Amino acid sequence: MKLRRSHLSVTLSERVWDELVGRYGTDLRAVIRYHPVDYEYHMREDVRRQYTDSDVQSFVDEAIINQLGLESKVDAVDLGPFRGLVRIFDEAWVLIWPDSLDEKSGFLVTLERDGSPVGIDAIEAVDAYLADEIGPRMPSTQSV
Repeated sequence: MKLRRSHLSVTLSERVWDELVGRYGTDLRAVIRYHPVDYEYHMREDVRRQYTDSDVQSFVDEAIINQLGLESKVDAVDLGPFRGLVRIFDEAWVLIWPDSLDEKSGFLVTLERDGSPVGIDAIEAVDAYLADEIGPRMPSTQSV
């Protein structure tokens, strides 16, 4: 597992990775903690070999762009507070969990989908874990 270290809270990212590995084992593909100008990640080795640092940066950039694009749309519907985005691919579930829509920071978590027993219930459990256990430890939480 390669870790890009910076001024970010390594402890918070490691805490999420360790907790989710404990829950989902090898079905956990990646945890990326992103901020506007930097990120850190933990990935399964086979997943890491598939992507360059430039690819990971592109994932982060896309998450931030989508997050900012949602800011005006969230208020247009009465569905309750916004919590995150789920993307479904043949091989993976992807949860983009912003700290808040206007802060350009959050978590990107991917779980195995192809041939895995992990389903949408796991994504809901990850959302609950981030909201209940991690959100209160961050300077700003999901107050969107």
